[in-house]
Amino acid sequence: MKAITKKWVLVSVLAILVLLINACSNANSTDNGTPSTTNSGTDGNSETKAAVQKITFLAAPSGDIVDLKTNSFTKLVEEKFGLKINWNITTGADMVTKQNLMLASGDYPEVIWNGNFSPSDILKYSKQGLVVPLNDYIDKYAPNFKNALEEAPGLKEASIAPDGNIYGVPNYNWCYHCYWMSKFWINTKYLDELGLKMPTTTEEFENVLQAFKENGYVPLTGAIDGNYPDPTTFLMNAFVYDDRSTYFNVNDGQLSFAPVTDEWKAGLSYINGLYTKGLIDHAAYTQKWDDLNKELQQKKVAAFSTGGSFFILPQGTANPDYKYWKTVPPLKGPSGVQYAAFYGNGPGGATFVVTNKATEEQKIALAKLLDYIYTPEGTQTLDFGLEGKYWKKSDAGQVGLNGQAALFQTDFGAFYANGAKQNEGWNQMGPIFQSATWRNGQAATSADIPEGQETMLHLETLKNYTGKQPAQVYPGAIWISEEENQKYSMLRTNINKYVNEWMAQFIVGSKSIDKSWDEYKKGLNKLGLDEYLKLSQQYMGKPFDTSPFAPDPQAVAALEALK
Repeated sequence: MKAITKKWVLVSVLAILVLLINACSNANSTDNGTPSTTNSGTDGNSETKAAVQKITFLAAPSGDIVDLKTNSFTKLVEEKFGLKINWNITTGADMVTKQNLMLASGDYPEVIWNGNFSPSDILKYSKQGLVVPLNDYIDKYAPNFKNALEEAPGLKEASIAPDGNIYGVPNYNWCYHCYWMSKFWINTKYLDELGLKMPTTTEEFENVLQAFKENGYVPLTGAIDGNYPDPTTFLMNAFVYDDRSTYFNVNDGQLSFAPVTDEWKAGLSYINGLYTKGLIDHAAYTQKWDDLNKELQQKKVAAFSTGGSFFILPQGTANPDYKYWKTVPPLKGPSGVQYAAFYGNGPGGATFVVTNKATEEQKIALAKLLDYIYTPEGTQTLDFGLEGKYWKKSDAGQVGLNGQAALFQTDFGAFYANGAKQNEGWNQMGPIFQSATWRNGQAATSADIPEGQETMLHLETLKNYTGKQPAQVYPGAIWISEEENQKYSMLRTNINKYVNEWMAQFIVGSKSIDKSWDEYKKGLNKLGLDEYLKLSQQYMGKPFDTSPFAPDPQAVAALEALK
């Protein structure tokens, strides 16, 4: 009897051990079979991490990225935030079509990483429940983003819907030289050879162009495509504010439409006069960017329009005259008007949304990823990959673009070289936060060397354009209802197309400004200009305040001192 009892006790113990072993084995697996991982802390204790979350991103990477699946920043994101990303890839040109088709079909991923959503799109898809509010996750897991909402101009207005929820996050790029892209570049070597000074008024500018023409130069040129090559915007701002986008002027919160004003008419007359006298190259209103490039290579052009000279001019030994190209300050018109077109009025919509297919764990991981990106080093790493190949932390004593201590040394030339391929970073893909701190944290170099192109552009902008914008401009994001959006979009498209067509005809003289002005204005009224202005005023909210974008003499002095 005792032998039988001992035997059953032994069997019972073995059965319990088997159950315990199985229980331990099961504890190390998730329901879908994905093993969890543990991380040993510095004190030697093991800390269990959450299971890896499989998740799909719809994304449109830039052409320089070799493969997002093996990309260095992808690997960092997956390891740091416990994600395994399945990439659904499209192109930037096809993104809007694809995101809309997927959302309409019901076959869409958990994340649209760098989509293109207008505020009206966000209102539509949030109403349908397809994109979800992120407020609770931001409150708990993304303090850097919360702080940025209060500090970054335009971010809150583009991110927070009228119901108070955050359904999408924009791509945010604080970029002084991008905010004033309508620039004129003039060859100061030619000015010096002819004994001319940098022009400051419309009259002086015309005299300079006349001197260039008389000495065999192409006085002023541009193009119809490319990087802000149309000379019209720069010149019109000596008569009335022109952003070549909305055409709105905002004064004390009230909208007006610049292209129907007497000041606009005066600006057209001035530009037409330059064109008629051959002081604006007639090709400026017909040629394309590649044609402008060929024209510049002949070294007969004295002035041209673009956001940055190095966007089209070769540098270094290939073009020793590159250093002589400097920006023309905004011209003062006959009535004392002197504006610079301003494009820093905040993001226009969202790039990153989370859909209703995301799990709780995925939303938490995504909020933590967003919070990381909303640090200077997070966005630096997203853009250029891990420290070492394209960037490193700045050395002691290096100054940034604001003259203060720098954060990063970035090899922009190598990363953005024409045709270059890289698999380090995501290159501004998604909800980046290229903040003022990040931008000013880039180490500055002498503006006179090819490696100093970022410094040169920033310096030229600070010296000549910053502070020349109006105090108020129309905001980038307007939350117009889904019901009104189709009508509003059609009004905007038709009116802007009409303005641009008539403007070109007035400038080249195929229509008389004096004889056809009333006809032109009547045409705008027939297109619904009054209704367009009423809706624009209604949905504007508050105007965009440009006061944070002020001149910085100390930064100018610090950058000019670099050798």
